[in-house]
Amino acid sequence: MPFDDDLELQRLFVGEVGERSAALIAGGEALARSDIDEEQIRTMVREGHTLKGTARMMGYIAISDAGKVLEDAWRSISTGEVPPGPELSKALIELARQLAPAVPADPTSGTPGLASAIRHLRRALKDDLPAATAEDSRTARPESDLDGLLGAIDTWAFGETVRVNAAGLFRLINEIVSLRVEAELVGETVRRLAEMPDGPPRDRDMEHLSLLVRNAEQALLELQTRASELSAAPLSDVTGTFKQLVRYISRRAGKEVRFDVVGDEVRVDRQVLERLSDPLRHLVVNAVQHGVEVPERREAAGKVRTATVTLRAEVEGQRLSIVVEDDGKGIDWSSVRRVALERGLLTEDEAHDQESLRRVLFSPHFSTAEAADTVGDGQGLATVTAAVEGLQGTLTLDSEPGQGSRIAITVPTSRSLQDAVLISSAGQTWGIPAIAVLDQLPLAGQTLWERDGRTETTWEGSTIPVLSFAEAVGLSETGEPERIVVVSTATGPVGFTVVAEMGRRQVAARELGPILEGVPHLTGAAMLGGGDIVVLVDPNRLAALARAERETGPRLRVLVIDDSRGARQVVGGALGSAGFEVDLAGSPTEALSVLADQQFDAIVMDYVMPTMDGATLAARVRSLGVRTPIVILSGAATTDDQRNALAAGADAYLDKDDVRRGALAEAILDLVGGRRIESHA
Repeated sequence: MPFDDDLELQRLFVGEVGERSAALIAGGEALARSDIDEEQIRTMVREGHTLKGTARMMGYIAISDAGKVLEDAWRSISTGEVPPGPELSKALIELARQLAPAVPADPTSGTPGLASAIRHLRRALKDDLPAATAEDSRTARPESDLDGLLGAIDTWAFGETVRVNAAGLFRLINEIVSLRVEAELVGETVRRLAEMPDGPPRDRDMEHLSLLVRNAEQALLELQTRASELSAAPLSDVTGTFKQLVRYISRRAGKEVRFDVVGDEVRVDRQVLERLSDPLRHLVVNAVQHGVEVPERREAAGKVRTATVTLRAEVEGQRLSIVVEDDGKGIDWSSVRRVALERGLLTEDEAHDQESLRRVLFSPHFSTAEAADTVGDGQGLATVTAAVEGLQGTLTLDSEPGQGSRIAITVPTSRSLQDAVLISSAGQTWGIPAIAVLDQLPLAGQTLWERDGRTETTWEGSTIPVLSFAEAVGLSETGEPERIVVVSTATGPVGFTVVAEMGRRQVAARELGPILEGVPHLTGAAMLGGGDIVVLVDPNRLAALARAERETGPRLRVLVIDDSRGARQVVGGALGSAGFEVDLAGSPTEALSVLADQQFDAIVMDYVMPTMDGATLAARVRSLGVRTPIVILSGAATTDDQRNALAAGADAYLDKDDVRRGALAEAILDLVGGRRIESHA
């Protein structure tokens, strides 16, 4: 959200960049003369840090990146990691001189001179400054990625290099070594038990094995905790520049605003901070620009001249809660209603429904000037909502005319480790972020009724819609629903009927690989152990999807063949949610039996299976007289394997390097002659 179109703010920013760059140039020149002390070096670290934060809050990403490189370089000099020298001094001065010319340039890319100076400084640091980049730490792909079908969550906040506490890192290494020793002892004990003569194991051996397993479990938990601590950073890394931002915005708007921050010392995953940086900045700016009144209007309304905007943060368990509130004029709902009707965003009936009005505020289409005056910068809350949904969090809005507005965001403290409530529906396991689950109710104990074409029930004194989870994800329910899971969404609580609720589990979330992407309400998958996979859903998008009217009619039927239960679950879930009717087969033998007496519109199969490969199976399928299109899906097959599969009768071959988003669904549609399926995207 750059402010490069605001001349007054740009003037203020240009002035600050000029001051910071002059100080950094002077520091580089002093370093070149060997005429700089430790306090001056620490000052240079602060100058780079402040520049990084100020530029980021103003939306100048390229200058912010330059500030981070300068901060890291001076900190490396301060700690003795990098010895000062002529080349390093020259690079520091060069980059500092390129800052001011980059202000009028593109906020994201900056100028060629700035980019060149950043590269020059990084080269000067390269031989001495260790950097843990994704390229340096690349390892062989683990089996947990389901043969390339899953991606990884591997982006880090605030640049390429992530510094960690050295003592914490060595503690982590020690615990890894201890865990390896425990694992070796478990292995030795299991082998000894396996080699015993026929007969029950001795009680002493079983007790010893049980103790070793418990020790290993505890060590793993401690290892996870240490790793999470090393990947965490304080929320103040994001909010530290907000006071200055509020001064900028309030000065420009002619307002008097006190900005309070409470609790930003809490530490959360850096990846979460990266996702929250712009949304929080957006909310603070929105509160100052559009939420609070000018002093004269506040006095006329009986308020104090100085408005208050507050950001509060709190961590409880695995949840980070952030509230941004103001004591301004609140949302003028009559204005929202009028603008929504004028733009055709709501019908007359919907315009008098509070839930529908709130839903409009979260819409990217709500962008009139009147809407901006009451709720934001012309995009409503859509940009904030998208970021929060990307973290599998929730967002709620409360506003009282004349009293102010309050927006509460709740997200997991970690993006990769998530607490999920597991449910069974449509014949497989799904995961709903625990942060969004409000309640679980027995279906038999609830009174349901139909009104205006939707099912409703009462929950905590309010009426909420009740939807079929299976239908929402585009599948048919295979069991009898017995539970209602109530989830929080942007427009209020929604109940989903499911076959069973199986408790809460902490899972390591993985993103869907490009081949399976393209279904917005599926956010990834996670291993449960024993080959089981849980498919993770976004309750906000799922609820919106379920509310939308759908076309009716037959859907394309697809048979998925894979010996991996996890792969079957993920591929089947992705295709089902994309609108296909899906059947699953766990082996070539089972698939051939099914194909002997059932018809499908397409077949999707893995290439590498234990009893026969994809080429052999494709040939066997064709020998049955089946002319259905066959898609081979594998991340482990070679070029020769691909050639053999196509020669044997396969119609398409997709591997891990096929990075088209939603490539599998697209290939199926192309092969069956372009027939359209019911779209849930």
